[in-house]
Amino acid sequence: MERPIGIIVSEPGPLAGQGSRSSGNFSTKWFGGPHRMLVEVTVNGQVNNEIQFTIAEDKSGSDPARARGVRNNTELDYIESNSLYICETQCPVNENFTVTIKPYVNG
Repeated sequence: MERPIGIIVSEPGPLAGQGSRSSGNFSTKWFGGPHRMLVEVTVNGQVNNEIQFTIAEDKSGSDPARARGVRNNTELDYIESNSLYICETQCPVNENFTVTIKPYVNG
């Protein structure tokens, strides 16, 4: 099994005092290269296909969305950043969930 690129736990809704941010920051920068990424979303260790969210980048001023409509098994172009976070969460189960970003292996 390959090492995950990033793992973050997100709340089902916005963090206290935040408009839409539901997680702390996570990094993909160590991975590097022109690779693709595969997203896994789990609740209590079980894959969840209902949760949907946006991955945004924490920047001075306005935070740009880097990927929208993300859910389990979403394939993304590599996003290089030390300050990504989960936001705009649609979480029908209303529980914390884990997002694991893995290298995408074709085949």
